[in-house]
Amino acid sequence: MINQVIYDSVGKCAYAKPDAVLNQHSRYLLLVTQAVKDSKGQKLQENKEFKDCLKNKDGDAYCAALSQAVDESGKNQSDRPVSASLFTTMSATAWLEQARNFVNQPTTPYAAIPAGVFSAFDLSHLDSMVWVPQDQNGNIPQPVPLTALPDVGKVAFGLYLSPNFLNVSGPLAGSIVVTPTAAVFNGPQPIPFAPLIPPGYLPVSFHVFLPAAAPPPDGYPVVIFGHGLGDNQFGASTFIASTLAKHGFATVTIEITGHGFGPGGTVQLHSRDGGATFTVNTPGRGIAFSATGPVGPTDGCILPGPLAVRDCGRQTAVDLFSLVRTIQSTGGLRTIQGPGSPLGLNLNLNPAKLYYVGQSFGSTYGTLFHSVEPSVMKAVLNGAGGTSVDVSRLAISGRPLAAFYLATNNPSLLNVPPAPSQAFFHDIFNDNYVFRDLPAVVNNVAGALPIQAAFEVADWLGMLGDPLSYAGHLKTLPLAGVPVKSTLFQFAFGDLEVPNPTESALVRAAGGIDSSWFMRFDVAAQSHPELLGVTMPSAGALPILPHRFLSNPTIFSVPAETALALAAQQQAAVYFAGEANPDPNQFLTGSIFSFPKAPIFQPLSQVPVPLLNRLNFLQIPQ
Repeated sequence: MINQVIYDSVGKCAYAKPDAVLNQHSRYLLLVTQAVKDSKGQKLQENKEFKDCLKNKDGDAYCAALSQAVDESGKNQSDRPVSASLFTTMSATAWLEQARNFVNQPTTPYAAIPAGVFSAFDLSHLDSMVWVPQDQNGNIPQPVPLTALPDVGKVAFGLYLSPNFLNVSGPLAGSIVVTPTAAVFNGPQPIPFAPLIPPGYLPVSFHVFLPAAAPPPDGYPVVIFGHGLGDNQFGASTFIASTLAKHGFATVTIEITGHGFGPGGTVQLHSRDGGATFTVNTPGRGIAFSATGPVGPTDGCILPGPLAVRDCGRQTAVDLFSLVRTIQSTGGLRTIQGPGSPLGLNLNLNPAKLYYVGQSFGSTYGTLFHSVEPSVMKAVLNGAGGTSVDVSRLAISGRPLAAFYLATNNPSLLNVPPAPSQAFFHDIFNDNYVFRDLPAVVNNVAGALPIQAAFEVADWLGMLGDPLSYAGHLKTLPLAGVPVKSTLFQFAFGDLEVPNPTESALVRAAGGIDSSWFMRFDVAAQSHPELLGVTMPSAGALPILPHRFLSNPTIFSVPAETALALAAQQQAAVYFAGEANPDPNQFLTGSIFSFPKAPIFQPLSQVPVPLLNRLNFLQIPQ
């Protein structure tokens, strides 16, 4: 089945996308039969090249395979085939599976030094906690508000080593070398792959928020939090940790690839007991693009050209594999020694109870991580969408990146003159994008099809690290050695940063319709229009809702925003605690939103499909 059909009347060619994500390393037959009519309503006739290929089945390996496939398909076809194409899909997950196996080999060089916890601090003894990022532009220190952590008892900091597969220099810096994904045959014997060998190992900074309540006998269950693009380990994780702690969970967050600014970052903690200040090293992982320029919040994660975030996501998934291995190999970070703790620290984490929650880009690499890592059984993916190319081409916040890619590829692809009225959407380019489940479009936009072709190239190259390639392995087609996963999806109507068409695409690919919740931001904003004006300095004038409704530094600034965030957070916590598919509306307590009169959250299975083609709450539906 196909979908999203567009016809080029000049080139007399129709283009379409598969109705569902194709399985990796599988052979498919694209078949056109006489059920397709021409412009006069007449049945199509056989394509000459197609007929010649079928006749040449004894002299050409492809034609022989095509002939066999057409014969097999004909058993279930009432209409005669007129053309066909036989193709094999790529092996998208193979490299990451190999990387996970590498991380868990007992002979890896870092196995003897799995982690170092510098220190742990009781929050009740602190006046302040401030993250001081390092770059050449003098970043402003970022306070970590202790008032947002009422149910957190301690915070602990540390480092662990992770294999770094990213090229560290040259024109391919920040990318991962593409290697073959299937055995190479030379005669009767396959040539084995060379083992994965990373260019080096790097220290990854992490911190843990521990509940104020005493740990259970087997230790605190652990939620790994994956932060979003441009965020850092001290951002959104801070504003969900207390909700998770209240339900008994410790929260662990790492500094992901290309984030956290420079390697000289620290956290300064001021004690109310005697006024001492403690400084803890928390190195960032940004990459300086010049010797004198600043290190930006995503430098080293977003690469120029079609690769974009592909390898940033894959390397971060590797770092999360290493984090899991560190927690497990140390018995839950129970007896780690480090400076200032000569007797070791007992963090009391339970290595057998590991969960994951990702927000935005944290759900992008989180999908990769969750589908490949067998030790994490449950995950909440908030604001997750794919493909990453479609996120860039459709999202208000992503379109500048898409335009930059097109301009770098060929400046003539920018087919729309910029205008002030187009500041947020459809500026610079118009690719005449066709949305799902709509009638076929006859293209009438000059230059649209070359733009679509450029995006298709980026889509193909990015599939090795795109969540859409991995989503089907969560439930429907689990990878070898990985159990079927339990996944809860959360996203909101009119998302400005990861548009609803991309979010619903990921849910469909994951078979997650029955475990997905759609926050009706339009309904919430009708009664609380102040939600429309929530912004952050780092986002400029762009409203950050509804995309960042789970956890964000703004969630306590507007009572209605607080209510939505805490409802989604509590849904995640209760889900990890064992409830199969909790209704988040039950947590909308008080007078801000009433339940059940105003069901702000809806099961996705009850949401009309046309609503999911809405790009944002500022625009008329397509």
